[in-house]
Amino acid sequence: MHYQALIIALLWLTCSTAPIQKADWLIAKINAADTVILASHKGTAGDVEVDAHDNELPFPKLIIAGKPNYKILIEHQTITGAQRTVLGQILARPFQDAASVTAHCFSPHHAVFIIKNGRTSYLDICFDCHGYTSSKDLARLGDFDTRKWIELKQYFKKLGFRYEL
Repeated sequence: MHYQALIIALLWLTCSTAPIQKADWLIAKINAADTVILASHKGTAGDVEVDAHDNELPFPKLIIAGKPNYKILIEHQTITGAQRTVLGQILARPFQDAASVTAHCFSPHHAVFIIKNGRTSYLDICFDCHGYTSSKDLARLGDFDTRKWIELKQYFKKLGFRYEL
């Protein structure tokens, strides 16, 4: 019986400290970056568009040759200091909802670029359906809860972004 209680306590401790470890790696990545850029952009996924001959048009790429595709950016802003701290706090906050709920439109129009030594990590964000894709190194970020989605959208607005918000 004591072993069961010990196992339960260890499992609880492991689960309750995982988000703290998760937050540390992301905050460190944002703080160590050479450049952090927030952007709004033309859609990189979603409803298929066609040309005059009914041929599907390819979606533009968010990243080209390892760098942000500035040709598709509508608004962008490099953030520093306290702005990075706030972004790190928002993104690294642990998931707190009972379940993850997303729609299926996935038509992203916002991005976070984290650039270090010429290598670009990214989040491609759809505020409409609460979905995102990321570079491989950010894949362990996990689902966003409702509070994180609200805070991230408000953060973009506070910094003056208007496109598709």
